[in-house]
Amino acid sequence: MRVVGVNDVISELRNILSAIDVRHLYIFLDDFSELPEEAMRLLVDSLISPLTRWSEFIKFKIAAYPGRVYLGSLDKTKIEEFHLDIYGLYGSSGVVQMEDKAIEFVRRVVEKRIAHFCKADHGVYFSQRQNELWRLLFYASMANPRILGHLMLYAYESHLIYGDKIGVQAIQEAAHRYYEEKVSTFFTTSQYRMSFHERSSIFSLKELLEDIVGKARSIRQLDRKMRSRSYSSHFYVANKFDDLLSSLELEFFITKYFEQSDRSGSRVSVYALNYGLCTKYQINFGRPTERREDRLYFVDRLFDYNAILRAYMAANQEIVCKDCGEKYEISSLEHFKTFRMRCPKCPTGVCEVVNLSKKYGDMLEAISPELLLPKTELGILQILHNGDRQMVASEIASELDCSGQLVGRRAKNLSERALVKRARGTVYRYEITPKANAAYFDDSSAAELRLVDSDGGITGTAH
Repeated sequence: MRVVGVNDVISELRNILSAIDVRHLYIFLDDFSELPEEAMRLLVDSLISPLTRWSEFIKFKIAAYPGRVYLGSLDKTKIEEFHLDIYGLYGSSGVVQMEDKAIEFVRRVVEKRIAHFCKADHGVYFSQRQNELWRLLFYASMANPRILGHLMLYAYESHLIYGDKIGVQAIQEAAHRYYEEKVSTFFTTSQYRMSFHERSSIFSLKELLEDIVGKARSIRQLDRKMRSRSYSSHFYVANKFDDLLSSLELEFFITKYFEQSDRSGSRVSVYALNYGLCTKYQINFGRPTERREDRLYFVDRLFDYNAILRAYMAANQEIVCKDCGEKYEISSLEHFKTFRMRCPKCPTGVCEVVNLSKKYGDMLEAISPELLLPKTELGILQILHNGDRQMVASEIASELDCSGQLVGRRAKNLSERALVKRARGTVYRYEITPKANAAYFDDSSAAELRLVDSDGGITGTAH
């Protein structure tokens, strides 16, 4: 900033734009939360904060996940927030109104896109029970337009091209396929990430997910005659556990559904399991709706999962000093936060919470170092594996939310390792090799959840 003379640059830019009646310069930053913490701090401290001096001219629009934002010296009172989560957008009047408005949003999205791209009425493609289908599409997508697009593509491939309309079965099958191909594969590729600490942290979250899904299945099995136990897709925890669940939410295993007070009057977060996951593991999704008191169904004490999260933290988390390596019990976390995570044993050390996977530790240790790859390369292999065809860089990039140039560079590296084939043409076309398929995708056990069934045995799939 000091060297370039940014005051003069912005002043000149402002004069140029004012000559064509442009009063504001908007800078859009997408996927802000995807940045590593160090890069996020650098961006805010070196670019965004200095430019806010010209806030009457320069306007930043930043897309980020709740709780994954670094503000630095920015004044939060001068930031206007727009929440795009369903509970943030539609939840001010209660869970019933939230669901109704989210379902209506899904209906509008589908109908308008069909009208625009297909020049037809949506009734041409959907069966007659459309109110039920809109609700089901909301459950399967959580009103996320990108997921909705995948579901429509899968329904097209499984039903429409054979002359069958989209009905309940088509949506359920599409949601199951989306979970298998786009969500659960997070664990398939994550076991090959470069950092053992990162791999262990991810698989510790798998252990947490297994505990959550196992509890949902056990509730379902307690007493099938009791109406209140026929649905177990949702659970609630204290708001303080939101950060712990944020990574599972980011990968769409769960979605924050609502915020409300539990039976004791404490504010809690209600989460929904992925609809495709529920289909796979035979968990009934939703809630009863016949009675007025059903709106409090999600905060029935049966769905209090706070104990599961506390047990997970005690078993899988510890506090470690980044300087001296000293370890502390996770029960001391609030004390450490009071003193800004400073290490009691060394003068300069700062501590961090570390997730460790004990159940999957041996499996992760046994992975050959030769198979380890950065996250982007693993993503490219995953997309090519799921597509099972040649793809161009722009197609792959749209799935990874990155540039085609980045995909091209990384795919070249994969080609040199005989993991990807590059076919030269007007543009390069990429295809996964049999070697890569055999090394990374032949064994799908990492994606399966190891659940304890009603007989006490371990199962990787639903019975």
